[in-house]
Amino acid sequence: MTLEELGYQIKIMRKEKKWSQEDLEAYTGITTRTISKIENGFGEEIGIKKVETILNILGYEFSLREKGRPKTLEELKNERK
Repeated sequence: MTLEELGYQIKIMRKEKKWSQEDLEAYTGITTRTISKIENGFGEEIGIKKVETILNILGYEFSLREKGRPKTLEELKNERK
């Protein structure tokens, strides 16, 4: 997953909760300007801790997997949500 794809997924997860960027700012303390940068592919360096905070409040977490390996059944199911 690229940083652009991660940002797009964060945007989708936020919208699924029907939250605005302002709502997310209120919940995380991260400015809407930074949230916008993250959702639009990290135009400049953004701290990983901020991304972790956003994912946490949205109910997600980081996960690592070996590059190039096939996706698991669970990962494929999650993509369809």
